[in-house]
Amino acid sequence: MEAKAQSFRFLSNEGMVKIPFFQRGYVWKDENWDDLLTDLLDANKGHFLGSLILKQQTIRSGEPKEVLVVDGQQRLTTLSILLKVLYDTFTADHKKNSEIDLRNNLFHKRYPTDGEYLIKIQHSRVDAEAYQRVISAGIDGSPIENVDDSSNKILSCYGYFLKELREKSEDDRASLFNRILDPENRMLVVIDLAEGDDEQDIFDTINSSGVRLSCADTIKNALFQKAIQLLNQSKAIDLYNKTWEKVFLADDETIDFWETERITGRFRRNNIEIMLHCVAVIEGFYDPDQHTLSDLPKLYKKKIAKCSSKDELIFFINEIKDYADTYRERILSFDSSTLFSFNNSNGTQRLFHILETLQISTFHPFILFVFRKYIGDEYNISRLLSSLEKYVVRRMISGQETKSYNKLCRDFILNPDTLVEKAGEASDEEISVGLRKAISNKNAALLLFWVELYRRNNDNKFDMKELKDSYSLEHIMPQKWEQYWKLIPEKQNTDGSTMSHEEAKKDRYEKVYWLGNMTLLTSSLNSSLRNHDFEKKMNGEGSKKGIKAYAFLSITKDDIVFKFESGDTVWDESKIIARTSNLQKEILQIWGN
Repeated sequence: MEAKAQSFRFLSNEGMVKIPFFQRGYVWKDENWDDLLTDLLDANKGHFLGSLILKQQTIRSGEPKEVLVVDGQQRLTTLSILLKVLYDTFTADHKKNSEIDLRNNLFHKRYPTDGEYLIKIQHSRVDAEAYQRVISAGIDGSPIENVDDSSNKILSCYGYFLKELREKSEDDRASLFNRILDPENRMLVVIDLAEGDDEQDIFDTINSSGVRLSCADTIKNALFQKAIQLLNQSKAIDLYNKTWEKVFLADDETIDFWETERITGRFRRNNIEIMLHCVAVIEGFYDPDQHTLSDLPKLYKKKIAKCSSKDELIFFINEIKDYADTYRERILSFDSSTLFSFNNSNGTQRLFHILETLQISTFHPFILFVFRKYIGDEYNISRLLSSLEKYVVRRMISGQETKSYNKLCRDFILNPDTLVEKAGEASDEEISVGLRKAISNKNAALLLFWVELYRRNNDNKFDMKELKDSYSLEHIMPQKWEQYWKLIPEKQNTDGSTMSHEEAKKDRYEKVYWLGNMTLLTSSLNSSLRNHDFEKKMNGEGSKKGIKAYAFLSITKDDIVFKFESGDTVWDESKIIARTSNLQKEILQIWGN
């Protein structure tokens, strides 16, 4: 590797500069263009715009030079467009004086005796037509006018600079043109790679500006660089078209799907990175005990490097494609409009909703593995995924740790039946204890929502079987009960003795957070009602609606409102105990052994 500070004029010494067919398209936006232009227009400061990583291609003696752009195509493309816009806005005299420099940097001739100038930077196919239009227009004809904001990003970049620079004076534009091509204005670090240099290591150690390569981009680049080595350019392009482009880039809807982010624990990751992580775990070259997500590109590169034959590489690329097809078809995601029902999608909707609510993504590799391994075998898919659901929910209720899930996911992939054996690992007694401890609002709302859907599924009195997950959790006896809920009933300790007042208060503080004291409402109560006495909280006050007005669900209407309207106007610890027991029975019917 050789790194050297260079001005943009370094391009004049290059022949064809190729952006590989598999690299991402041009992605810079207004903020990137604005930052670049603002920086370059300040003549009183030095300019460092980042790095370019290039790899000189082996050519036969006498053949034209050719170099691949490994990294930095965004700033290289932008600078070339900016230079072209400056030229297009010049008067005839300035155009005449600067045409040679423009041609030397943005065009090349294959051979000195050729009469035809070719565009120097050869873009990947997704941007090739737009880039060619921008660079060639105005040399022998008229420049581009009235570029639409919804156009290709290349055209939008041209339009942005055209609009901004037309507001500058001719002298300012000429000064900027000269500054960009000034040999002393070394605003780029140009890194020439040798054959054995590791590109990913270089990416990781360079703090480049602009939009960094994503994990998926890096993996894609490594796959198809290897394809070029083992096949040839034409066959590698054909393989790319049939696999990566088809599954990840087919249309705008497809691109949007793979770029959509999901919450995975403490992080947000897009679908393509989650899927690639799943594949790495399934294939065994990502060890959750040893690796982190930042290791994923390097691990893929090691895996790709071990593909010694074209058949082995093609098999691996097709494997990724097949996993991606399955992921898109069967790994569910939800939004505010999603309708849930107890038996939707053979129960997998319930599993994915539970995992998403609990922010558990650790088992996605196992789920993807099951869908692929048991294609067409819905019995085994249902058996294993319902076991996973039971395993996760029972451990959640009993308060067991989740740190071991990474290792368990790998173990389940190696032997799926071990999951069936472990599904009921948390005993019914532990479930009972867990429901009688403080439960988080998120976990309580999840359990109550699915108990409600369970009731609706099993009782014909309910016409509406599907519900949106859009309800508000409410503590019936408020968390701050002291002002309006002063009457505390006499209570007994386990040994039969009567609790002291302080012991009774402590007992109440604990039972406020039992599941039996919680319910779901169609809207949150007014804050002034939330801590009020039971009757006012149920009925509301004036224009402030109470629980009765928001009691659409059975877990509220049947469990609380019906009894209240039948004359049972007391809600205390005994009611919390009884309702917790009833909810426990339903929970064990849903997720029981």
